[in-house]
Amino acid sequence: MQTDTDLEKIAVSSRKRLTREFAEKYTNLQERSRRIPISDVKQIAEDFSCPLQIAMISYLVNLDGIISLKEAILYLMTELNRRASVGVEVPNIPGNIMEFALLEGRWLVYVYGTFIRDFEFKMRELANLEGAIDETNISLEKAIHVNASRTKLAEGYLAPVVEAWIKDHPNSNSENALMFLGPAITKWKIATLKGRVLHLRRRCQALFRVLRKAMDGPSESATIDVSLKRIDQLIQDLDSELNSMPIRALSHLLLHIAPKPTGRGDKSSFVEVGAGSTRGGKSEPDMVSPFDFLERDVYLAKRRTKEERMNYLTERIDRVVRVLLYQGTPLINCVMMCVKEMNERLKIANPPLEELEDKFEQKLNDLPSDQRNALAVELIYDYINEYVYEETKVD
Repeated sequence: MQTDTDLEKIAVSSRKRLTREFAEKYTNLQERSRRIPISDVKQIAEDFSCPLQIAMISYLVNLDGIISLKEAILYLMTELNRRASVGVEVPNIPGNIMEFALLEGRWLVYVYGTFIRDFEFKMRELANLEGAIDETNISLEKAIHVNASRTKLAEGYLAPVVEAWIKDHPNSNSENALMFLGPAITKWKIATLKGRVLHLRRRCQALFRVLRKAMDGPSESATIDVSLKRIDQLIQDLDSELNSMPIRALSHLLLHIAPKPTGRGDKSSFVEVGAGSTRGGKSEPDMVSPFDFLERDVYLAKRRTKEERMNYLTERIDRVVRVLLYQGTPLINCVMMCVKEMNERLKIANPPLEELEDKFEQKLNDLPSDQRNALAVELIYDYINEYVYEETKVD
């Protein structure tokens, strides 16, 4: 069972790691923002009626596959408007808006990237512990173990993030932090979270009452007495208004609403090395390159109708092409890299690639430069459609 000193050491370590990661992500976004195709960003700013600087950072966040372009812009604009509503408006000057976008962009990249990955990994041990609980007959040892594990994760890992977010956002409160971190953790929309939060608070309190009952027996342990007092205070704090809920209570609430990982197959340490990915509750291999994601999406698209498949897959192909272009790859090379990768991964019996490359290059050269990216996506989709789904032919 952790003492306050132990928890503080864990929290300090989390804060240091957070500070280091934020510095790296800020610098990364700042450097990359200088290389963004300005024509693309202007179009995004026009389409979404947002400042150019917001469009730039949203473009990068989306390019990394963190969240969609629309979601990134919505978050940044919501926070921009929130600050104006509480009297700390960001001056409508390009430099100020860019600084705001960079600072908020690092939060998006961190929370939807590193934070969620680490959190899901840390949740597994707790999920295994709680999965073995019989709430009608929980032993003292198990209750102590579960309480200690929840406290370590909530107060040692989540609380520093909540604290940093509130500190980083002028005139913000616990409810604002919940509405940012909650959807990232649960994958719910904000409206869904708001509708469920009261019920979830009650469930969280109920769990702690079960733990308290199991620990509240004859004992001369001062440590258990301290834990019981902390649980009593936590149950009381969870009744607070959302906008004034103590950070400690909010951290436990965030932990409670997090979906529990569901593993599959053999749990032996000799079978699984490291942590497998769980996306949507399904086990998948870790994916690194854009082609890993494209291969997955090609398989997933098979389940859809023809029209849905086209919309779904062209959006994914477009993202891959944008990533490759951002890396400095010529457009025709982007097309051929996608074709070659799919050939190898999906075992496609393809026509001679030299002839195909000449044909594709000619088609691209026949169009104005501002229309070539869209054609590149179309060419890749048509190729996959013919050789994977066998529905249409590449002209």
